[in-house]
Amino acid sequence: MIDFAYKKTIIVTITKDALPHINFRRGKMDIQFTRPAEAMAAITWVVCTADSIGSIEEHSFIHQKVRKMEIFKGMSQTEFSSLLGSTRTKLFCNLPNDGFCLAQPGVQKVIESANLIFDSTQKDQAISMVIDLAKSDKLVESEEVVIDLIRSGFAAD
Repeated sequence: MIDFAYKKTIIVTITKDALPHINFRRGKMDIQFTRPAEAMAAITWVVCTADSIGSIEEHSFIHQKVRKMEIFKGMSQTEFSSLLGSTRTKLFCNLPNDGFCLAQPGVQKVIESANLIFDSTQKDQAISMVIDLAKSDKLVESEEVVIDLIRSGFAAD
């Protein structure tokens, strides 16, 4: 079912009932980020998808709060949206997932790769952002697990 088409972008809705008929790529467990903004977008996706639900509140938080972070300074709304889209594609094509969220080894790989490119300030900003993002629609256990992984992963240096 196609929900919306704009210019060359098509957004498709896939229900969980359709999952048994879809063969998701499990990923090759390799991810590298070319710039800190891409790593921050990846960390955003890790938390946003942790509960397998991308809520309206999370969407609003990403576009109203995350986009204003220093790391995304100078990006237009179109550039920011494009970065989010390309980063999600990169994550879900290269890391194990169920189509809605990354498996824990994939989450760990994102954290490790982000840890290599972030400075200490960006790590602190990422931790604050993910907590606020998770709380934007009600913090759940799966998000708490991811937040703990991010905290411990960024504290390791």
